[in-house]
Amino acid sequence: MFDKGFFGDLFDFNNDGKLDMFEQAADFAAFQQMIKQAEVDESGLDSNELKFMSDDER
Repeated sequence: MFDKGFFGDLFDFNNDGKLDMFEQAADFAAFQQMIKQAEVDESGLDSNELKFMSDDER
């Protein structure tokens, strides 16, 4: 078990001072979402929008 995750003890739902597997997963999912939102193209479109667009639409 990890003592702290990416966001400290924010996801320590049971307040035991350690992150169990569920809490680690929630911490990591929040981190991934934050990274995904940061991946924005110059046009202001995120990576998911760009995947479904043709080259002409970009």
